[in-house]
Amino acid sequence: MLKGKMKFIVAIILVATTVGYLVYGSARDTMVYYLTVNELKEKKPRIYNQRVRVSGTVVPGTIEKGSDGSLKFKITDGIQTVDVDYKGIVPDIFKDKVEAVVEGKLTKDNVFYADLLLAKCPTKYESEDQLYKNKNVTNG
Repeated sequence: MLKGKMKFIVAIILVATTVGYLVYGSARDTMVYYLTVNELKEKKPRIYNQRVRVSGTVVPGTIEKGSDGSLKFKITDGIQTVDVDYKGIVPDIFKDKVEAVVEGKLTKDNVFYADLLLAKCPTKYESEDQLYKNKNVTNG
């Protein structure tokens, strides 16, 4: 009788451990961490060719569209700037001064080659006072 209970307890512990490991593993894979441009640059050279996500604001006047569908621009975190070379679908709201998240790899030529581009809608993060000021500035 004691052997049967012990086997049952060991089986339960094994199942619980396996489920816990699977949940942890899947959660770890879906967690998103964004480096700032400054953090990216501080990790050189060991970050070269490692897949990372970087968040920054698109530097005004730097967006260049290539004839091959590529997009080149710069992002900044207010401290440092990095050149981004992106190929893929461009979000509708992507423009100067938009907060962008790029995913890809920084190479030794200090260009971030991205294959994922996300643009955050700035109005979602501004207070009503800030939105009012922005409307007055843009509308005169």
